[in-house]
Amino acid sequence: MRAQEGTARRYAKALHGAAVEAGAGEAAGRELEALVQVLGASGEAQEVLARPWIKPVERRAVAEELAGRAGSGPLVKKFAGLLAERGRIDHLAAIVAAYRGLIDADLGRVRAQVRTSIPLTEGEKSQLTNRLNAAVGKQVILEEITDTNLLGGFVAQVGSLILDGSLDGQLARLRERLVRG
Repeated sequence: MRAQEGTARRYAKALHGAAVEAGAGEAAGRELEALVQVLGASGEAQEVLARPWIKPVERRAVAEELAGRAGSGPLVKKFAGLLAERGRIDHLAAIVAAYRGLIDADLGRVRAQVRTSIPLTEGEKSQLTNRLNAAVGKQVILEEITDTNLLGGFVAQVGSLILDGSLDGQLARLRERLVRG
């Protein structure tokens, strides 16, 4: 898995350089995400692209066709074709994640994964985003995950920073203090 992440970062960095040079950095990211959705919806296409006995040129053509259906521009079409030709289309999701990180860094953004027991209201999301913006000093993009295992509150993670405002965390800290005396 680590080898796949390293490979994904190299491909993402190469695409990022080409996309930024073409002035299409963020658009290429959206196109990649659309391509992942198209591939995810078509199990047959994934199987075809994963078959090693299909000629690389044919895999390239299939991937470029799928990218076209996903609304990709020429750069992302060629990139998808290259991945398929080299048998790396299975790295696409990891490449998208790495690419998103590069674009976010360019734009001074960070992503925060927030786990809550129930979905947040728009007002709560806005308030939490503002507080996280102030805490990290960057524009925060909130990615909410509903976790029914949480008793209440939230756990936010921005990179390596974890803010635990959950009832579970508060109870664990209280238990720890009681044990220490």
